[in-house]
Amino acid sequence: MRLLSYFFLICLWLSISVVPAFSGWQAVVTKDAAKLPMLVTVDKSKQFAQFFGQKASELSSSKIPCSSGQVKGDKQREGDKKTPEGIYFVENRRTSGLDYALYGKEAYTLNYPNPVDKLKEKDGHGIWIHGRGTPIVPRETKGCIALNNPDIADLDSKVTINTPVILAEQVAPYFKAGSDFVELKEKAQQWLAAWRNKSPDFLKMFSSEAFTKSMSESFSAFAQRKKRLFVRLPWIITWTNNVNVLQGPDYWVTWFDQYYRAPNLVSQGVRRLYWQKNSAGEFVIVGMEWKERKIGIEKAYLDAIASNVHNFLDGWIKDWKNESVDAYLSRYAHNAVQGSRRGVEAIAEHKREIWQQSKPVKIVLSDIKMSMSRRGLVVRMKQDYADSTGYADQGQKTLVLQPQGDQWVIVSEEWRS
Repeated sequence: MRLLSYFFLICLWLSISVVPAFSGWQAVVTKDAAKLPMLVTVDKSKQFAQFFGQKASELSSSKIPCSSGQVKGDKQREGDKKTPEGIYFVENRRTSGLDYALYGKEAYTLNYPNPVDKLKEKDGHGIWIHGRGTPIVPRETKGCIALNNPDIADLDSKVTINTPVILAEQVAPYFKAGSDFVELKEKAQQWLAAWRNKSPDFLKMFSSEAFTKSMSESFSAFAQRKKRLFVRLPWIITWTNNVNVLQGPDYWVTWFDQYYRAPNLVSQGVRRLYWQKNSAGEFVIVGMEWKERKIGIEKAYLDAIASNVHNFLDGWIKDWKNESVDAYLSRYAHNAVQGSRRGVEAIAEHKREIWQQSKPVKIVLSDIKMSMSRRGLVVRMKQDYADSTGYADQGQKTLVLQPQGDQWVIVSEEWRS
């Protein structure tokens, strides 16, 4: 009898031990989250929201109660009363036109369904983080995340547009980031470089099938449009100064402030790339989002390239002083304009003629200023020049530079004494 009792207890223990402690997605927050301005996480199993990042310490509480959907599980359909699980971003803050009983005084809209949700053919809309007209109780919403009014008011000026939000069944904080995070940061930069260089590798980084399902435009149409632009545009600038990464249930998101400049367009905003691994275990882009925003990133770009441009000018002056025709001409586009001269052959002929008569002995540039235009990067500076015959002049030199691969080339040079 005692043996049977022991056997029963062992079987019961085994049956309990193999039952998962939870169902649904268990999100992992890496230590890199502390570098973000703010990250909001929602643990549906414990019904609380938590805040990570540089602004988290400014909140009155780092962990606050919340209420999620009435039905457990990941949202699949409109009206299923489930809260979705994944990585989302704040799209807008609403403070007017709200039903106070349902939403309190303010709400933050999220980008559900995101491209991976669409890839999985999930539907529904209107997933918000919002207040409540009465104190919240657990699992009472139709899919949104509800906070008590004092708690959501505490988020004002801290949660901003594009703040990432993790919605998960459980949240396990502060694990060390793995190799995937490092790889994806590099891949995002590679994607920008391939775009900038108009490389065939740009389109190879996408999953054509997944892109067609997740986006409003087919991959074929997207690819044809990009190929036409690559042929038509003489130059493209794409730049970011910060790539962020978060891991979702079966996908990853990279997002960054993006600056784009070409002769036909200038734009700045937030780019999000959604990645999954293909059958070969390689990360490919399955969808993306773009949010135009005036975020002052052009100035950040100009500040970031200043050292590179100064190095280019130093090399240009050195080649000029050394009378090195080939090196000097390598810094010009084939169709460059220098005063009345058109093309590098005319520029070369003029320099050979000048250098036979006199040698440059002093070329000093000062008060260098940079700006962007439809023509490219405009560099204006004061130039102090003297040659071996004793001739000297001072004036304003204006160069227009365009990117050529990873280098700059001069497409226009103007002089005014």
